[in-house]
Amino acid sequence: MTDTRVLSEDFYTRAKQIVARYPVARSALIMLLHDAQDEVGYVDDDVIREVGSVLGLTPADVEGVATFYTMFKRRHPGKFLISLCTNMSCTINGADETAAALRDAVGPEHETTSDGVCSWESVECLATCHWAVAAQVNYLDIPYLTPDRATKLVSDLKAGRDLDEILSELRAAKSLQEAKSG
Repeated sequence: MTDTRVLSEDFYTRAKQIVARYPVARSALIMLLHDAQDEVGYVDDDVIREVGSVLGLTPADVEGVATFYTMFKRRHPGKFLISLCTNMSCTINGADETAAALRDAVGPEHETTSDGVCSWESVECLATCHWAVAAQVNYLDIPYLTPDRATKLVSDLKAGRDLDEILSELRAAKSLQEAKSG
């Protein structure tokens, strides 16, 4: 067995500081999983093993938590993860049609495009019902994601446009008016 680490020395330094905040090391598990995912991009078996070793937990203990919460990705989601709200207000406002557009533009849910740029997922409430259909890219909010806006979003991401620039356009007053009336 190879002793190759996927997490950096900086992770281990931060982990010691995080664990020290808690009377029981296991209490730091979710924070360490977030930190590891931020560093690696997802939580694979190697990450699970390493986080478990920091906390004195078995891989099964860590995997149970990592698979329970949808915010932990077990496979690399690509450079851009599009999260589409499918809760009631978004569904009523067209989430199914927007999901179909994402499926056409990206592929099946939870699958990363062959170029590694995009993946998409449906999620429960993003707490922005007033923007239904609500969505996020890499956890940054997008209001009124219609099928046309979703298709353009994916096209812009694949073309290498800057995410902040894309989000500024999608949030601009004119763009919001077009989305609400279209």
